[in-house]
Amino acid sequence: MKKDITSAQLQQVYDLGCLFVLQKISLAEALDQLVDSLDMNQTSATNYMRNFVTFSEGKVYKRAMSALSYQIFLSRLYNDLSSSEFEQVIKSVERHLEYRWSKSKAKHKEVRALVDSYRAKLAQQAVSPVYPDEVSVLPSEFTEGSIKQVTINAYERNPKARAACIAEHKAICQVCNFDFEAIYGAIGKGFIHVHHKVELATIGESYQVDPINDLIPVCPNCHAMLHTEEPAMDIEKLKLTMS
Repeated sequence: MKKDITSAQLQQVYDLGCLFVLQKISLAEALDQLVDSLDMNQTSATNYMRNFVTFSEGKVYKRAMSALSYQIFLSRLYNDLSSSEFEQVIKSVERHLEYRWSKSKAKHKEVRALVDSYRAKLAQQAVSPVYPDEVSVLPSEFTEGSIKQVTINAYERNPKARAACIAEHKAICQVCNFDFEAIYGAIGKGFIHVHHKVELATIGESYQVDPINDLIPVCPNCHAMLHTEEPAMDIEKLKLTMS
């Protein structure tokens, strides 16, 4: 009797899929680990790896995956990719769902609901104010600052650094002490901007960020005021301007 692949196994599939897409390992090496260590059959293992490549291209894939696979893969991809890169993943999944519907009229309600929830997150990001140093979503420990060419130079940010900063200083503005949760209740819980004390744009290269000493939580108003000067105003200087 065929056993369902477990959550722990899918985490390993994800890691191998990323390495394969980045060409850090060959398809044969990935399959060896999936078949030998996870006891997957060759066909399923191959489909998983090919689906990962298709994700990155935003194209349709034809081999279905379990709902649990989508839960794990989309969660990690959302945290590990930029918004534009994750958009490609969502397009790929949507095209797959359209393909499955055209073949079998399968609704895949659970997966569609998951995709809709991430679409909503992407839409929210699209209307969020953008500051030169706001920590957003990209992977790799606490290394930040690698330049990507978009319309202007956009500097890579790290969600782990943001989380570590807030864990230390709390989601309270360190300039004016504004607490969104205290004023707005549950919808304000955890909301705060994270400001780089030294702007990434002035560094000009990737560096190892110290989330405790290099980053500071600030409200959007204070964040905007800090950036009325270039380079950004010092936190203590802004405090002195407040009456």
